Amino acid sequence: MNTCAKKILGASLVLAFVAGGLRAKNATAFGKLPLCFEATQNAQFVSRSRASEFVISSTGARFALQKQNGATAACSLQFAGANPNPGIFGQQLLSGKISHFNGNQPDQWQAGQPTYAQVQVNNVYPGINVVYYGNQQELEYDFNVSPNIDPSAITLHFAGADHISLDAQGQLTIKVKAGEIVQRTPVAYQMVDGSRQPVSVGYRLLGDNSVAFALGNYNHDEALVIDPVLSYGTYFGGNYGEAAYAIAVNPTDGSIYIAGQTFSTQATNGIPLGTPGAFQTNYHGGQLTGDAFVARFDSTGSNLIYATYLGGNGNDGALSLAVDAAGNAYVAGYTDSADFPTTNAIYRTIRSRYDTDLQAYPVDAFVTKLNPTGDALVYSTYLGGNSMDAAFGIALDAADNAYVTGYSYSTNFPVTPNAVQTNLACINTVYLNANAFLSVIGSGGSNLTYSTYLGGTNMDQARCIAFNHHRVFIAGFTDSTNFPAVHCITNDSPRFGYLNGNTNTAQINNQADAFVAAFDASTTNLALLYSTLLGGTNYDYATGIAADAQGNAYVCGYTLSTNFPDTTTNVANLPPAFVHTNDFNNHYALVTNAFLTQITWNGSQAAIGYSSVFGGIGINAANGIAVDPDGNAYIVGSASCTNFPVTANNLDGFLSSTNHDLVNPHTDAFVIAFNTNAGSLLYSTYLGGKDDDSGYAIAVDPLGNVYVAGQTVSTNFPTLNAYQTARYGPSDMFIAKISQATNDPGLTIVPPAAMANPPGISLKWKMFPPAYDVEAAPAIDSAAWAVLPQSPVYTNGWYDLDVPATNAAQFFRLHKR
Repeated sequence: MNTCAKKILGASLVLAFVAGGLRAKNATAFGKLPLCFEATQNAQFVSRSRASEFVISSTGARFALQKQNGATAACSLQFAGANPNPGIFGQQLLSGKISHFNGNQPDQWQAGQPTYAQVQVNNVYPGINVVYYGNQQELEYDFNVSPNIDPSAITLHFAGADHISLDAQGQLTIKVKAGEIVQRTPVAYQMVDGSRQPVSVGYRLLGDNSVAFALGNYNHDEALVIDPVLSYGTYFGGNYGEAAYAIAVNPTDGSIYIAGQTFSTQATNGIPLGTPGAFQTNYHGGQLTGDAFVARFDSTGSNLIYATYLGGNGNDGALSLAVDAAGNAYVAGYTDSADFPTTNAIYRTIRSRYDTDLQAYPVDAFVTKLNPTGDALVYSTYLGGNSMDAAFGIALDAADNAYVTGYSYSTNFPVTPNAVQTNLACINTVYLNANAFLSVIGSGGSNLTYSTYLGGTNMDQARCIAFNHHRVFIAGFTDSTNFPAVHCITNDSPRFGYLNGNTNTAQINNQADAFVAAFDASTTNLALLYSTLLGGTNYDYATGIAADAQGNAYVCGYTLSTNFPDTTTNVANLPPAFVHTNDFNNHYALVTNAFLTQITWNGSQAAIGYSSVFGGIGINAANGIAVDPDGNAYIVGSASCTNFPVTANNLDGFLSSTNHDLVNPHTDAFVIAFNTNAGSLLYSTYLGGKDDDSGYAIAVDPLGNVYVAGQTVSTNFPTLNAYQTARYGPSDMFIAKISQATNDPGLTIVPPAAMANPPGISLKWKMFPPAYDVEAAPAIDSAAWAVLPQSPVYTNGWYDLDVPATNAAQFFRLHKR
């Protein structure tokens, strides 16, 4: 089926209109090449595929969709009453060229025609622009509506249609001679004080095959947020199955790294899974977990830079990943391989031995630093003691010191003299006895600058770690009633009556609480700022943690407690679809909900900033969290329910508002985004196919684009601009990117009066990765645009470039490299 998805919205302006799929019934599928626009000689742009053609002009668009029987469903979209001569131009010049060598007249041939990712038409109506762009052969376009401009001026006329009508769901049906084209119900919303505010909108038939938008009340002065779209999705794996447990984005060039474990000896048809020249190109792994695995893709996600195994002849797994500005990958996990690769190591041999009490084979944590090309180890070391040890989290500071956390059963896990806790607190004779640990490895990899246990007399496991602004945060779960508590959250409100402060109250049948601990890492002598339990009267597990520069920690996980702290129950502007149910005591044997809790620190006391419990009736688990520079929190996880809270009004394309199997629900991944105070959702979506899909890891770039990774069993996981379009083994890793920014960055000029050191001006733009240069010219139509020699300063996605004053007029523009 052809899918010509149409989205009408205002980008960074006042009001967004979102119309969904425009599709021809019984048409063939689009190809997999990205949509691009070629300029023609008559001031038009055209985009073609095997089964579709889009022609963009200044006054509208013509689309033709070919059906399987060869018939063509065609129609033209015209903007009635619009400016007859608006400006039209291509944006985002692409590297690919198109040549036409038709016939035997060379003077009619066209070689090396430029292609563009976008086409913009200015002032279609006064104060209203249109931007066309593509998403894997899906044509989309935005109406950019300026503040205080009436969007009711927009009138869409479908020339060549026999008839248009609305169905019971508010969808627009466009009947043409070869069939029907259906356009989904429109959506409108605004962002008000960081909260998504829906605006009622629908189609309004005008007669003569024309339609407008009928709007409810809205604030004409408020800014707008662009809808999320799946901009990238791919399988990645080989013949025997794997899973990705970690994902990271290079802060310099936007390349994407994943890590996990694999059983695959090859990709498919004899093609190696490891890339030529990688550090380890062949599978060495054991029978239980296989080999660890690390891969790096470029910023588009479609090009594989390297893929390498990492392991010995035993069982190895990578559980966490961090990347520095130079592109080195830091990987942490576990291994029982006596020949795990080490270099510049603190511990060159495995220290664990067979444990007769636990009846467990030797397992050590490992920490490895891979160079940017993935063909050599900078350092690699075992980390552990005489029993089982595993590393679940790794984070970096500005000097590239590696902070590692996990758990240890060992009585001689390496600790430093300045440790908060120098001994294993539990008696290691029962399987459920272990303590968390926190270790710091110096930037060269050969010295342990800090290491400590953290725990009580029962099981304690740290599962995640974050670093920001000289503070390191770890979280996990504990069964200990005497877990060390310092400056912990107190029961200072009836709302938190069941909150566990310095005592684990969930001790029926050894039920666990989550824990969160924060350390001052401004010196090598780390100091414990606070350590607190978090939970209700049932099981509570923390699985992910992030931190902002203000010292706030954001913790996610899952809970069986019906009284887990929840401050968002009565928020008036929370979307109606948002639910927080836990039906453990009623109809289901096991039901978990996910949670998000922000913990603040005022210098002497930890407190809850907000806390939200969410999910449907089934298994809902949050597995990873990331926070953008504005304080929005993004969570990935897995849900087996059919009623997970989703924002159906702003999901498009491959982002789904339902579980992909409603009859026999399988597990789908989910991605949910909370605004800065968790008062509303930016978006929430299922992500997956018809079988089981689990989201394990998440990262976010400075623009709020989200990158997720996990494992899929589905043969129809959504792929888009994919490196690998099909599942090769019984399970594969998946990588997906959900984008919010779809248009070019805007260049802002800060006048001298607002600068600290005038004269001159400052240019500002927001972009990630840095794919644009600033050019200057003496006139806007000049042929002498030149890149400015000054280097911009980058901070959290914003670029600032100071330009000295001149006596001549200057024009500036951003130019994509």
